[in-house]
Amino acid sequence: MTGGPPRRALLLGCSTFADPSLARLRSPRKDVEELARLLRDPDHCRYEVATEVDCSSQRARREIESFFADAAFGDAMNLLYLSCHGVQDRQGRLYFAFTDTECDLLGSTAVSAEWVRECVHNSRSRATLILVDCCFSGGFIKGMQARSAGPNVEALVQDMPRGTGLAVLTASGDTEASFEDAEAADVRPSYFTDALISGISSGAADRDRDGRVTVDELYDHIYEEVVSGPSPQRPRRLGVGEGVLVVADAPATTPQAADVRPTRMLAHGVQGWVSFDGEAVVIGRLTLTNRPKGEHRFEVSRLSGVVVKPATRMQQGFLQLVVRNAPAVASQHSTLDFGKPANDDMARLRDAIQAAIDAAHGRHPPEPEPVITSPAPPVDAAPGVVAPAGPPPPGPAPAMPPDPREDRRSGERDGERVARVVPMAALDGLAVCQFDVVRWLAPWRQYWAQNLGRPDNVPAWLPRVAQHAGGHAAPPGTTASTFFPSASYLVGFCAGMRATWDRAAAGHLFPADRATFAGWMAYPTDWLALGRPFAEATIDDLTEARRRVRRKKAGRRALRAVLWTAASLFLVLEIAAIGVTVQGDWTDAEGQPIGDPVAVAIAANLMFLVPLAVLVLLIVLDLRRSRRG
Repeated sequence: MTGGPPRRALLLGCSTFADPSLARLRSPRKDVEELARLLRDPDHCRYEVATEVDCSSQRARREIESFFADAAFGDAMNLLYLSCHGVQDRQGRLYFAFTDTECDLLGSTAVSAEWVRECVHNSRSRATLILVDCCFSGGFIKGMQARSAGPNVEALVQDMPRGTGLAVLTASGDTEASFEDAEAADVRPSYFTDALISGISSGAADRDRDGRVTVDELYDHIYEEVVSGPSPQRPRRLGVGEGVLVVADAPATTPQAADVRPTRMLAHGVQGWVSFDGEAVVIGRLTLTNRPKGEHRFEVSRLSGVVVKPATRMQQGFLQLVVRNAPAVASQHSTLDFGKPANDDMARLRDAIQAAIDAAHGRHPPEPEPVITSPAPPVDAAPGVVAPAGPPPPGPAPAMPPDPREDRRSGERDGERVARVVPMAALDGLAVCQFDVVRWLAPWRQYWAQNLGRPDNVPAWLPRVAQHAGGHAAPPGTTASTFFPSASYLVGFCAGMRATWDRAAAGHLFPADRATFAGWMAYPTDWLALGRPFAEATIDDLTEARRRVRRKKAGRRALRAVLWTAASLFLVLEIAAIGVTVQGDWTDAEGQPIGDPVAVAIAANLMFLVPLAVLVLLIVLDLRRSRRG
C-alpha cells in the first residue's frame, strides 16, 4: 500500500505559556514527538507529518488553515492533533492556548475551536480525524453538535462531497480536565496520547484482527485504557458521514499471537492504584479529589520481592515493593495501602509480580528429589548382568539453596520480636519511612559509625537490630557488618515490624494518627509508672504498663463492689434496727425487755449506722477519685 492515497497529519503542541495563569505542561512536546515517530512508520501508518511545538497562536492558525486548504478529496486521511491547554471563556466556548495566549484576550491571542471547525467544514477532505488532548476538549464536540437543529448531526457534513467522513476524539468531556503525569521521573505522553500510541503501535486497537485500525476501534481502546488508569477523565467521540475511517494498518501477527493481547493487572488502593504488565510495576497516587498526583515505575529486574498484608474490617492492608540495592528509594513511592474489598486483587497481583521477579532472577520452585535407582548396564554387558554402582563422587554434597518462603517467614518472626524492643521515637521514624527498614537504618548506621569509640552513645536497641539487618544497620568495623540478609528475609523483616506496629495501633497502645502521636510522646507518664517518657518506651513497656493499669483497675472495681455490697447490707440492717426500735421489740427469747430499752436501741442503731457512714464516705471518695481520673 506504499503507493496508495496519501495520509497527512498536522501535530500541534504547546507546553510553555507567557500568561502566568497557564501552568507549564510536561507532556505536549513528548506527545508530538512520539506520535510523529509512530505516524511516520513506513510499514503501518505512512503519514506525511508536519509538526509545530511551542509556537504562537498566529503560527498555529496559519498551519491549521494551510493544512485543511491543501487537503484533497483523494487523501486517505487528514489527521489534526492538538496537545495544549484548553481554556473556556465566560460563555463556555473553547479556545486552544499557545505561547502568546492571554486568558483575558482569548479572541485575539488563542485559537478558537469554532474557527477550527470552520476550517474542517470548508476543506475537501473525505476522511478527517481530529484528536484533541486538552482540558474541556469535549467542548469541541459539544460545539459541533450545537450546529445542527436537533439530534441529527448530518448538517455538519452537508457541504462536504458525498462519501466523506469526519471523526473527533477528545481526551475529556466539556467540563472535565485532561491529565498528564506531573510527578513521574521521566517525561511521558499524557494518558490519552499514551493510550493512542500504544493502541496503534502494538496492534491492540485492531479489535477484529483484520489488519486495520479504524476510528471506532481506536476510540474503544483509548477509552478502556484511560478509564482503567488513574485519571478520572473520560474520552469522548463524534463520528459523522459515510464509510469506515481507517487510521492505520495494524502490525502483522502470527496466528498463535493473534489471540494474545497484552494484558495489564490493575488494583485500586487508598488514594492510589497499582498496575502490572508483566515487565514493570506502576504505583500511582491520587489527590483527595481523585485526580492523578503522580506515578512511579519499577522494572521487575529492579525488584527483589513484594509483600502484601491483607486488610481487615478495622485495619487497612498494604502492598510493598522491595527495590534491590536502592536504600535511598523513598518507600512511600513503593508502598500502597488498600481496603478489605481489594484483598483478592492485591493477592493476585502479588503472585503475578513475585512470579515475574523469580523468573527475572532465575529463581525456580524446588524440583522433586530424583529417585535413585541402580545404574543401567553398559551396552556391551552380557544379558542379565548389572554393572556395580560406582562410589559417590568425592567432595561435600552441594548445599541446597534456602527456601525463599521459609526465609521470609523467619524474617517476619524476627521483625515482630525486634519491633517490640525499639523505642517509640525510633519506631515513629520507621513509620515515616513506610517501614522501609533499609532506608530507616541508613542514618542510624551513620550515627553508629561516628560513635564507634563511644559505645555508651549508641542506643542499646541498635546492635540488636543489627543482629538481623547486618550491614544495613551496622557500620564497617563491627561484627554485624560482615553479612547482609537475603532479599526474602528482608521483605519478611519489614512486614513483621509493620505488622507489630499495626497491631499495637489497632490495640490502642498509642494514637494511630501522626498529629496526635507527636503530642502523645511528650505527654507525662507518671500515672503509668513507666519510669521513662513515651518516646523512650517500647511496645513491650507499654504492654506491661497496660497490664499493670488493668490489674489496678480490676482491683479497684473489686474493692468498689465490696464497698457497695457492704454498704447495702449495713443499710438493710440499719433499716431493720430502726423498725425494731419503733415497735419497742428489743426483748429476749422469753419476751422480757433487754436492759434499758433506750440504751439498747441506741447501741443497736449505732452498731449499724457507724459502719454504714464509713462505707458511704469511702464510696464518695472513690467516686470523686474516679471522676478526676
